[in-house]
Amino acid sequence: MDKSFVTMAVCPICHKETGDLLMDTKVRDVFERYTMTPSPCQECREKYLSNGVLIIAPETSRIAVITDDAFLRRFNMDLPPKKIAFCDERVMDWILTPPPTETEGQP
Repeated sequence: MDKSFVTMAVCPICHKETGDLLMDTKVRDVFERYTMTPSPCQECREKYLSNGVLIIAPETSRIAVITDDAFLRRFNMDLPPKKIAFCDERVMDWILTPPPTETEGQP
């Protein structure tokens, strides 16, 4: 297999090409044709991060976008720089689990 040190960056939200080329001759022997980066494309940044935070679980590339208010309530901390945060899988499960409804737990 030929070595390729160049890959096209894709948006973590819509998976479309961002137009950015990534090049690295030291980290990996071969890049895939496309590589998801933590930086969303301009369209997704405007659509989702204008009032939300992108949360990424790097181990599995699972993502969630939650509103700024939800982030502030759930995490009790300032909004992250560039409105992108990383978490482990347990936190992602917690974020994606719907809150119990009022009727749950009632006989």
